[in-house]
Amino acid sequence: MSVPLWNFEPSVIIGDGLLVLAYALVIGPLRRRFHWGTPVSSIQQLAFYSGSLLMFLALIGPLDVLGDEYLFSAHMAQHMLLSFIAPPLWLMGTPGWLIRRLIPSRTLTVLMNPLVAFTLFNGVMWIWHLPAAYDAALAHEWMHIVEHLLFMVSGVIGFLPVLKSDLMTNVTPLYKLMYLLPAMFSCTALAALIALSSRQLYPFYGDASLKWGLTPLSDQQLGGLAMWLPGDMLYMGLIVWIFNRLLDESSEKGQQVNI
Repeated sequence: MSVPLWNFEPSVIIGDGLLVLAYALVIGPLRRRFHWGTPVSSIQQLAFYSGSLLMFLALIGPLDVLGDEYLFSAHMAQHMLLSFIAPPLWLMGTPGWLIRRLIPSRTLTVLMNPLVAFTLFNGVMWIWHLPAAYDAALAHEWMHIVEHLLFMVSGVIGFLPVLKSDLMTNVTPLYKLMYLLPAMFSCTALAALIALSSRQLYPFYGDASLKWGLTPLSDQQLGGLAMWLPGDMLYMGLIVWIFNRLLDESSEKGQQVNI
């Protein structure tokens, strides 16, 4: 019997549609009507809509169907889209003035505290990948929904200090590097524990009919790599970008001293 590759869940379609519609209204007619802030560039809009599209595809497409029933690796790829790819795109597409309107200043200050952001993002990631919590989410749909929502929310919080540092005062590239390095280590450590384990950590997939000749252990190893490589690539890209900015700032200061 063939496996359906698309799951057109109404809640996902409605939720993502409302998110995109609300964004379009706020940055367009409502912004102009109430003079809320500066126009949002086409690149920013593309980033936000791309994040929304990826979230939509992750939750209704093949990754959702395969991950829920057959493949741990597909489920891990879905988790990466929801926590590491869509949230940064949403942040890049959301202007600072909109974030300030959506989140009270005191709450925003707390969320952008590096210890808070790091703990929430990495705590959610580690807790939901504990075998008991992971298998429970697959067994209970309501827990699965909560899990996915927490991945997205914590992903936004986790990248706030790096991608929206203009909302804070006295944030330097060095500050961002000191935040990203332990974050990358946390992701690498979890992915390595999964990929390099010599035993099956998630019993649910031991009972599933795996696809394409994968064994439960090889599927688990592939899933660990699905977290390890993209996660490290994203962090390394951000680190290189910020390090270059740090060098540029040092060069500018040196030129000012020479003058």
